[in-house]
Amino acid sequence: MRKYIKILFLLLIPMLGMAQQQYPDSLKWVLKTAHADSTRYSALNGIGEYYVELNADSALSYLNQALAVAQKNGREINEAATLSRVAYVLVYKGKYPESLACFQKALKFAQDTAIAKTIWNPNMPWIQYSTPQKNRLTILAAIHLLYSILMRATKDIDQEISQLKISRVLAEKAGDENFTGIANMNLGRVYFTLDRLDSALVLEKNAEEISKKTHYRKYLGSVYALIGMIYLKKGNNSLALQYIHKGLRTSIEQKTFSLADNNYKLLTTYYLSEKQKDSSLYYSRKRLEIVNARNSNDLDEAYEDLYHSYKLTGNTDSAYKYQGLALAAKDKKYDTTVKSLTDFQRLSYKAQLRAQELEKERAAAQTRVRTYVLLAVIGVFMLLAAIFYGNNRQKKKANKVLENTLANLKTTQTQLIQSEKMASLGELTAGIAHEIQNPLNFVNNFSEVNKEMLEELKAESEKPKAERDEQLEIELINDLIENEGKINHHGKRADSIVKGMLEHSRSRSGQKELTDINAMADEYMRLSYHGLRSKDKSFNSELVTHFDPSLPKIEVIQQDIGRVLLNLFNNAFYAVNQKKKTAVEHYKPTVGVETFFLPLQGVGGLKVRDNGVGIPDAIKDKIMQPFFTTKPTGEGTGLGLSLTYDMVVKGHGGKIDVNTKEGEFTEFIVTLPL
Repeated sequence: MRKYIKILFLLLIPMLGMAQQQYPDSLKWVLKTAHADSTRYSALNGIGEYYVELNADSALSYLNQALAVAQKNGREINEAATLSRVAYVLVYKGKYPESLACFQKALKFAQDTAIAKTIWNPNMPWIQYSTPQKNRLTILAAIHLLYSILMRATKDIDQEISQLKISRVLAEKAGDENFTGIANMNLGRVYFTLDRLDSALVLEKNAEEISKKTHYRKYLGSVYALIGMIYLKKGNNSLALQYIHKGLRTSIEQKTFSLADNNYKLLTTYYLSEKQKDSSLYYSRKRLEIVNARNSNDLDEAYEDLYHSYKLTGNTDSAYKYQGLALAAKDKKYDTTVKSLTDFQRLSYKAQLRAQELEKERAAAQTRVRTYVLLAVIGVFMLLAAIFYGNNRQKKKANKVLENTLANLKTTQTQLIQSEKMASLGELTAGIAHEIQNPLNFVNNFSEVNKEMLEELKAESEKPKAERDEQLEIELINDLIENEGKINHHGKRADSIVKGMLEHSRSRSGQKELTDINAMADEYMRLSYHGLRSKDKSFNSELVTHFDPSLPKIEVIQQDIGRVLLNLFNNAFYAVNQKKKTAVEHYKPTVGVETFFLPLQGVGGLKVRDNGVGIPDAIKDKIMQPFFTTKPTGEGTGLGLSLTYDMVVKGHGGKIDVNTKEGEFTEFIVTLPL
């Protein structure tokens, strides 16, 4: 069955997807009587949205008129919204280059628009969020979601998944459940194509629950169709048909005829494979009606289904008629698609070249700035040198004292850096010891139990044969075998921990290596925590991790990034421990780490957040300075964050930012180029 099922484009949401369907007659009356541009924009956009599922050409006509009104009034956020919807329609017409150009403009407008600007369309429900920031997040979520459809059409499945995950994150931050459900629905479709059926089913069930909870049913027909397709692949044909029929009814009720088209296609394919000629002919005819009404690009598929259906009934005249029509439509579609894909690739290549040129121009500008700054610094030094030379005799003694002071300062600095390294080594060692203690305890405990069992077995074997309990001996032997397996398991676990630590502590050449930041962050978080616990058994903290599975390996100097992580985690645990000593009884120390991947910016990284004492605004700008510390004398060198800054910014070309509120939280954000 599975070889006959073709995954069609499902979904996708209307632009910013949450607008309720409105009858075009009432909207056309509003358009005819409207005086304000904001009302004209709303009416045009609403009519265009209505026709998206019925007639692509009509939809484009009204959406382009709405776009012109938004451009006339300088409403860039409305331009972004309408542009992405136009791009979505162009995908289904097979016009990929035009669609890509629209998406790129939409993203630029949405990302560049000031947060303070609000959406001025009063008839679109997405403007009802409480803050302008949520409005912009919702629009960006929609654009990335619709962008994934173009990536699907151009066979870029990695970018499709990436765009959907970005959309889901933005929707969650905006608190938009509908968008979260629709993003999950699309991800489920991708996992279905990758044959990850269980993951796909979980995502589709989640989308179904959200749709029922929010009563937004426009794309529920698509969810039901995909659940049916999953059950078909799993071999449960009866349950699959129930869902596909349910999807068809829901799509027709909601007037989402592109989804009804998909359900008719699935039913036709199924009944053809089952040789049920009447059913296959009925559903293939219904599908052709919708394809013609929507002016869809899939006319060749509809004709081909009718060809197979008539052939199954024995009506050869009709079969050959639709076979000819299918071949003609397929040739036309092939020529259009090939040209469109070629133009799309050419456009993408030009965009890449332009991006490279802009990067070169930016690098050249930075070089010029550095040169000017260097010349200015040299000039200042030359001026200072002339002043010092003129006053050399009078300040000879002072210079001698200064030289001695600088020498002493350099020695002290070297000692402090060494102290910082030794402190980090001590904390790392304590963490390793705690990590390895757990499997060793298992080994010791099971060894003692085995010793007792062996003594019991020996005593039993020394009894006269008539008194020996053979069943007991067998049970003891089986228990011994089982315990030996556990000893072996935990011994290997301890060996794994030791090998991992040796790998991280091995002397390196300082060269960058591809590194799994997710695994590294998890490992150093636990080591830091157990290192502090080894000093203070009363200390406890909740550890929270959110690792982005799409984050690729990043080229870093592993020793340096390990030091960075250890410094950040040590500071976080110190902050929550300090707050615990003075906080109210219900305070719960929490330290979290979250990794992220921003493919459009070409960066990845992590965030370390604690709910500790926070950093006062008065000293926030000083925390990265060498020797600055808020810890009591003897507890800190003041070099941890300074070294962290140098390793991230100077050593890896990244950046480190801090968000904090005194008495509430601190969050360090480390961003690294891929």
